[in-house]
Amino acid sequence: MSSPIPQVSLGGSASHIKIGQVGFGLMGMTWCDPSNTTPDEVAFETMKASVDSGSNFWNTGAFYGPQSDPLANLKLIKRFFDANPSYKEKVVLSVKGGMDLENYAKVGALAPSAKIEVLEKDLNIIRQTLGTESGGKEIDLYEMARVDRTIPIEEAMFNLLSLSSQTYKDPKTGEEKKGKGLFHHISLSEVGAQTIRKAAKVAPIAFVEIEYSPLERSAEELGVVKACEELGIVIAAYSPLGKGMFSGTLKSRSEIPQGDLRLRWDRFSEENFEKNLSLPQALEQVCSKLASDQTVTPSQLTLAWLIQRSEKRIIVPIPGTSKPDRVRENASSANVTLKESEIQEIDRILQNHKVHGDRYNQVIRQHGLWA
Repeated sequence: MSSPIPQVSLGGSASHIKIGQVGFGLMGMTWCDPSNTTPDEVAFETMKASVDSGSNFWNTGAFYGPQSDPLANLKLIKRFFDANPSYKEKVVLSVKGGMDLENYAKVGALAPSAKIEVLEKDLNIIRQTLGTESGGKEIDLYEMARVDRTIPIEEAMFNLLSLSSQTYKDPKTGEEKKGKGLFHHISLSEVGAQTIRKAAKVAPIAFVEIEYSPLERSAEELGVVKACEELGIVIAAYSPLGKGMFSGTLKSRSEIPQGDLRLRWDRFSEENFEKNLSLPQALEQVCSKLASDQTVTPSQLTLAWLIQRSEKRIIVPIPGTSKPDRVRENASSANVTLKESEIQEIDRILQNHKVHGDRYNQVIRQHGLWA
């Protein structure tokens, strides 16, 4: 079946797998105050729309739920495939893990671990939740959500290889071994260029997930885009619409619902929100004159610009939404091609707008949960 949007091949051992140039992030449907969880009937319609629109790459996490139910997102996915079994083979599923779920459930804190026993336990929990052993969805791609700084990245990669379906050489004996087959392909999350290069020498990397948007361009500044282009690794760009700032709909901080994670983050603070909102407002004002041969929304303009940041088209934005119309709008941005003059105009606007505040908040920075 042909895709309605352009596709890109994943990297490493997953190079035979093609995904839409725009993916789909499911986090927001469940990682929120329980009262704001997306109802199944709405979520299912949106999930169908993503695949039907070509966004067949789904990004989820083993902890994408409230403290009372960390596995809520995985449970949602299982319910979807149980109700819509024909979609199971159409979706390329990526799951973030490598966190201590018991500690999260007890105290609400997430701590990364690349220890083999932690990763194996995590994968078994994910498989059990998805119903993998009884015909449910397989884990196509698995990534540690954050780097475990207590273990060399090379050791972490060998641990992942031993649990994957990959064949690898034992670093101690040189003997060729087959992994346990708990998942298929390895990915990375929140890593710098040096870590990517070290990891890629040990294990094949399908993609690297990192925050990337007009509001957060450190992937360029720190050489992540260059490293991935050189190594043939796809970049899954999460929060590509600046956590809603570039959607064209978020006009005021008061519109963010109570319990929303964004209210805790520096860039959405009362001090910084209005200052940062000036950037998407500037882009929205010139949206009509940019892409002059096409009619585009602020979201489509932003996603198209992001895709074209790499000449090799390795960047796959993974915006999240609970609205079918919005997921179709986002997917169709892969069919938008911006002229060089239009990209230069956007870049000029970005250069003239300072970003206020860091990505997250002081508590997260102190615990080293991002790289």
